[in-house]
Amino acid sequence: MQIIAFISGKGGVGKTTLAVNVAVALAQRKKRVVLIDLDPQNAQRLHLGMDPEEYSGLSREGITPQSMFDSPFDVKFIPFGRVSESELVGFENELRKHPHWVSDGVHSLTAEAFDFVIIDTPPGPSVYLRQVLMAAHRALVVVLADAASYASISKIESLIQDYTSDRSDFNGSNILINQMPTQGKLAHQVRTAIYADYGDQVVPVAIHKDTRVSQALAFERPVLQYEPGCKASLDIQYVADWLIESIEI
Repeated sequence: MQIIAFISGKGGVGKTTLAVNVAVALAQRKKRVVLIDLDPQNAQRLHLGMDPEEYSGLSREGITPQSMFDSPFDVKFIPFGRVSESELVGFENELRKHPHWVSDGVHSLTAEAFDFVIIDTPPGPSVYLRQVLMAAHRALVVVLADAASYASISKIESLIQDYTSDRSDFNGSNILINQMPTQGKLAHQVRTAIYADYGDQVVPVAIHKDTRVSQALAFERPVLQYEPGCKASLDIQYVADWLIESIEI
């Protein structure tokens, strides 16, 4: 069972969308996948056609087989759940007291025999980031090819180092560039700078900027189901193949 964390140093980079679609791509390759939403925005459900009025989720039931939903896309799914402000404060306090809460919960799912556990987190430093980095075998740092994302990489990499330095089973972090425009001098300069600074850490494909991604969300579907032949879908499939290959090496 491989636990993959999707993280970012800043918001608005499309991290949740990629987490959902990479999970679906892995499922299409006959991998047994569970997708966990560890972000209080509770947004993954919007990509999976889940009832928007559903309150259940890990914030109430924990990471357990009982909190798991079946999605229409062959991916098991544990939502964060809808919570009040006071409930959220209480939940985050619980996470601070028990730094292995996520790790313990994920390993309670072993009876399901999953190949991949994909965990989405809120952007930036948080109690959720610490939790997921205590559990994950690999972190995918999602960025845009812009100056703000580029500046955030060193900070998030420092946090990854802090939280995983004593973990022999952590296989490192990789940088995944999202929404890469076909044209635009600045974006390509930033991409070149990321490769120059981080080299082999960069996932060897950038996800194209593609209007079909937002269209798919409007229909509450992953873009891989909405338009499997579009550029973004092909890139996401490459990422899934790269993940599988990197684990099997």
